[in-house]
Amino acid sequence: MKKAKIAIAVVVLVLAIAAGCVAGYLIINVKGPFTGTVTYAETGEPAANVSVSDGRNVVKTDDNGRYKLSGWRKARFVTVTPPAGYWTEDYYIPVVDGTPSYDFTLERSDIEAGAEHSFLQISDTEIGEGGTGEWLDYLKELADSEKPAFLIHTGDICYEEGLKRHKNDMNTQTMGVPVRYIIGNHDYVDGDYGEQLFESIYGPVWYSFEVGNVHYVVTPFQTGADYSSGYSKNDRWRWLENDLANTDPDMKVVMFNHDKPLSDDYVIEFDRKELDLKKHNLIAWVFGHYHYNYVDMNNGETVEETDDVLNISTARPDCGGIDESPSGARMIYIDENGVVTTEMHYYDDSRFTAADETHARLLAQLSGNVLFADPIYSGGKLFAATADDDWPRKCGVYCVDTASGAVVWEHETENSVKNNILLQDGKLIAQDCSGNICCLNAETGEELWSFSAAWNMPLNTSAGICTDGSLVFAGGVRDIRALDISTGEQVWQTNRDRGESSAAEFMLCGSKLIVSSHWDALVALDKETGSVLWSNDDEDIRFRSSTPAVVNENTLLVADSDAIMLVDANSGKITRKTDDTGYNFATASQPLIDGGTAYIASSDKGVVAYDIETGGIIWNMQPGVSMVYTAPYTGGDAKSVESKFILSGDTLIFAASDSRIYRINKADGSIVGSVTVGSPVLSTPVWGENGVLYAASFTGAIYEFTGV
Repeated sequence: MKKAKIAIAVVVLVLAIAAGCVAGYLIINVKGPFTGTVTYAETGEPAANVSVSDGRNVVKTDDNGRYKLSGWRKARFVTVTPPAGYWTEDYYIPVVDGTPSYDFTLERSDIEAGAEHSFLQISDTEIGEGGTGEWLDYLKELADSEKPAFLIHTGDICYEEGLKRHKNDMNTQTMGVPVRYIIGNHDYVDGDYGEQLFESIYGPVWYSFEVGNVHYVVTPFQTGADYSSGYSKNDRWRWLENDLANTDPDMKVVMFNHDKPLSDDYVIEFDRKELDLKKHNLIAWVFGHYHYNYVDMNNGETVEETDDVLNISTARPDCGGIDESPSGARMIYIDENGVVTTEMHYYDDSRFTAADETHARLLAQLSGNVLFADPIYSGGKLFAATADDDWPRKCGVYCVDTASGAVVWEHETENSVKNNILLQDGKLIAQDCSGNICCLNAETGEELWSFSAAWNMPLNTSAGICTDGSLVFAGGVRDIRALDISTGEQVWQTNRDRGESSAAEFMLCGSKLIVSSHWDALVALDKETGSVLWSNDDEDIRFRSSTPAVVNENTLLVADSDAIMLVDANSGKITRKTDDTGYNFATASQPLIDGGTAYIASSDKGVVAYDIETGGIIWNMQPGVSMVYTAPYTGGDAKSVESKFILSGDTLIFAASDSRIYRINKADGSIVGSVTVGSPVLSTPVWGENGVLYAASFTGAIYEFTGV
């Protein structure tokens, strides 16, 4: 019996070793110690004072380029930190029992120590076995033109098939620049532990390297992964403490992670200790996960200027973000003083063209982009608002004289204005992505009052405000406020503390304020008190990109995902649902109700006419393919309409993401006329006087149209 048990144990051990070899490394623990050398490839000479780690301990090489690590029971790799001025693609070696020496060579980098440089960030590609797609060609062209020091993918590659495929499509050889990956929550897959497959393909989930004057640190996703981690939080942060302790104190630090910072003050707590990243010259925390394009300073906190830290979030390169952030990649630049600037490159802005000058006149060019903030025309003036996903940013609210095209006044906002603005009794009201609400004199731009709403959300992106003429309803889906329109004083506040941002606007239905809380519910509040009247979290109604429409005082029409629903405005119950329509209605638009017909925008197939009484689709009109993707998870050959509709006699006027303004027959959807703007139009055109139409393009250009 004893011999049989020994034989079984040997077989199990052999199988475990074989399985580990197939995965690319041994899954049995090799505790160390680990020894080796680091040399310069160019000369073969030893590289002294270079950091090497076993995943816990970090040591420096001696004058002979040698090192010795005491070892760690969970060690799976030995890694080297290439110092500024040097680089290696072979920065890690899997730990295998019996390996006598873990040796590294460093090649001379094109970027000298201390020099300014840049890198390219993408995130959340979430590919499957089908591969990366056409956006990769755009990314290659961007890398070739911008020549970043490296490309970083900040996680969610995604699931087993994506993990196996992505690195074949996007690697240092295929991209022409060094490529590095970070593990995201969907990259933890079934195995002996969640990181096992990732490590077998992409290597360690934490490591560091240096470029120019920056020490870059890659760390793994923190909490809420799809499968359990093989490491504790103390494992990763003990290593980070050791890594930073061995870093030149004059180097700036940039943290890469799939998730946002662990705390508002950038202090990591572990092992009954605290690690203050600001004391190690932290200048930026770069992440993905939320599918948002967003840059924020110091988590919105006021600190000493020398402690400024940028939080940089980038959405998907291939499709719209959860909050309808435009698809793209981000270039991040760091100068010789450690000053960080960023520039979004939207996919696919290479397709942008000039406007059709036969019918379009460029009236003004505003700073930033115009997303879902519909321009407002009044008395020869056009009011518009802009967003800016970059840093430093320039965005705000503008008043343009439509006769001359001159900017009468501009009011710079702290953050982007991504959603609608209001004009009421000579007051222009706007809310930015930090929750700042301003009320301006529409004639002069003078600030009449301002209010700062604490949105209680990790990333503030967009929320549509509304008014009943006496109250302004603002804030965000987690923290809703009613303000006196005359004074800006708060009348009530409702803190729901859940839900995500989207392009859906607040809206009124009688005495009820309807709030679309993304990935949560459709909610009705009493507009006088803020008390919650009802909440509906039906699977087709809780994903809220589009704004509901009022059919009558008792009925709402709600379209999102692939469903069109009639909702009792008094109870919140769905009275009829048309689902599996074959269309995706997740756009920033709002259905237009015209008698018994609703005209509804889709993110994939243009516009549909819907019979409210029968629940049937009457017709479908499809514009061209989108030039930039904004609708959540929508890309490829999508034909998105983010604009609302203008009813003009027997026709409808709207804008599309293919860069055209359309006029179509409301009876059958046939095209009466169209004009190209050259870049996507995501907001709604507006009538001026004498049949003149105005529209704001995504690029911030204001156009005047005739003959649409």
